[in-house]
Amino acid sequence: MEALVNDSTTAQQQFLVADTSQIAHVRRSVGDLARGLGFAETAAGRVAIVVTECATNILKHAGHGELLVRRLALAQPHSTQVRFGIEILALDKGPGIHDLHACFEDGYTTAGSAGSGMGAIQRQSDELDIWSQPGHGVAMRAVLWGDDARSAQPAGLFEYGVVNLPVAGETLCGDAWGVASTDEGVIIMVADGLGHGPQANAASMAAVRTLNSYARLPVVEIMDRAHDALRSTRGAAIGIARFDGVGGKLHFAGVGNVSAIVKQNDGTQRQMMSHNGIVGHNMRRAQEVDAPWSAHSQLVMHSDGLLTRWDIDHYPGLALHHPSLIAGVLYRDCTRGRDDVTVLVARSRARAALS
Repeated sequence: MEALVNDSTTAQQQFLVADTSQIAHVRRSVGDLARGLGFAETAAGRVAIVVTECATNILKHAGHGELLVRRLALAQPHSTQVRFGIEILALDKGPGIHDLHACFEDGYTTAGSAGSGMGAIQRQSDELDIWSQPGHGVAMRAVLWGDDARSAQPAGLFEYGVVNLPVAGETLCGDAWGVASTDEGVIIMVADGLGHGPQANAASMAAVRTLNSYARLPVVEIMDRAHDALRSTRGAAIGIARFDGVGGKLHFAGVGNVSAIVKQNDGTQRQMMSHNGIVGHNMRRAQEVDAPWSAHSQLVMHSDGLLTRWDIDHYPGLALHHPSLIAGVLYRDCTRGRDDVTVLVARSRARAALS
């Protein structure tokens, strides 16, 4: 079975779409990414079609929006080889889609066009997920793999999605994230380096390296190791969550202003408590807090680049979609806009089948 590899060291690319002249730039940039990942020309051509149609739809129906693009990696079973893919999030705040089923039929249009754009996106994508409500815009996720991986789907007990972007004017994000799998379960980290730019990035990436090195340790011990590793840096706020696949619990430790909320299928949710301090500088000993975890649970972790007043229940049906779409919509509507931002959503893969 193939499993999605933690690819947190690769920056997510953001493309603002507000003018037809920007479509060609997006197409060239994402095409270069595809070829750099070893996509054959046919596969790179499929990527070009999808990003072009996504950007064109945003302009036609919403006037402006953005594309978020990041690479994906699939580990091959019993091998050191990795297959690469590209995830595209198309986000806008336009009028939304009134008939999701009809919009994929060629010839259906509300903008006087040929009406083939959504159908083309569906045909060229290996994975496609879309959420929209009238008056609440559109969020779409398309994934494309290389020619030899078109049938490959990530496996494993957990799935996650992430938005990770620097504040305007910076090329490096001061936030970082990590996901590691062990025999005991899955462990996730969100780190927010103090400030912005290269020094903040150095602190948060040092935290992620610590996670990768000590993933088998309890969350409190990983936090202690991160505290030692970050002493020579600016320091960071960090949240660490471990999913216990056997005991049905989520174990969390947090220091600083990284938020973590566990949401259950019945609508109840629990804010996981973080303690004051800066990892690497003035951190008291971290404390572990636990929450029930089941196939219906969902975790949202984010840095303070996201407002704290958000509620997935304000978006009917969104919780049933891929975690990347959830992260994308929360980012789209709740980002502060003056800070680095990371939103990471994780859940048991069985949720999709059970919901």
